[in-house]
Amino acid sequence: MPRSKRNTVVALTQTDKKSKAHKGELINTIREQAEQFNYVWVFDVEHMRNNILQEVRTAWKGSRIFLGRNAVMRKALGATVEDECRLGVHKVANLLEGNRGLLFTNEEPKVVLEWFADFKKEDFARSGNVIEETFVLPAGPIMMGEETAPHSLEPQFRKLGLSTHLTRGVPTLNAEHTVCKKGDTLNSNQVNLLKLFGKPLATFQIIPVSASKSPTARFAVESRLE
Repeated sequence: MPRSKRNTVVALTQTDKKSKAHKGELINTIREQAEQFNYVWVFDVEHMRNNILQEVRTAWKGSRIFLGRNAVMRKALGATVEDECRLGVHKVANLLEGNRGLLFTNEEPKVVLEWFADFKKEDFARSGNVIEETFVLPAGPIMMGEETAPHSLEPQFRKLGLSTHLTRGVPTLNAEHTVCKKGDTLNSNQVNLLKLFGKPLATFQIIPVSASKSPTARFAVESRLE
């Protein structure tokens, strides 16, 4: 008897791997932008958030931003003098490592540096983030802002590693508890506690690292933030 096709299970979560054609299209697009814009910047992204990155794209809609595999972007620009698609751009290509991207723009370096120096967005840290601040909960009634924590949260506090009990319906910490110390790599319990207590210890920021000028200038310029 032929197998029925009515009960076929289709995995909607499965996505196709990016093909060589897609990579080739990205390489061509980057090379086109290199010819179109006066400057190409390499930038670092700290505490990446897609929704905030979209704000940046909107603010810089006259420019182009690329975040992808460094190897592909490096190949597009050309990592050597012989392979570079624009004079001097190989210096920029060789800076593509880690969590970095490309910005193509006609804005002058001063405008770029000043805008991104001012653009910072606080957000909650995620598991694996290295924290730059110590946060300690004192012993006694647990405060959330200016009010005591609701009694319904006491089981959750204990689940997240706090030593607590209820005192007249108020969650109370038996001893001082260090949620995180500067330099810690956060785990899930620490992340959830920071969210509960409204501590956004991560800051989304884009830091321009280096720029290459248009080929008509016949040289590359490097602009670094100290």
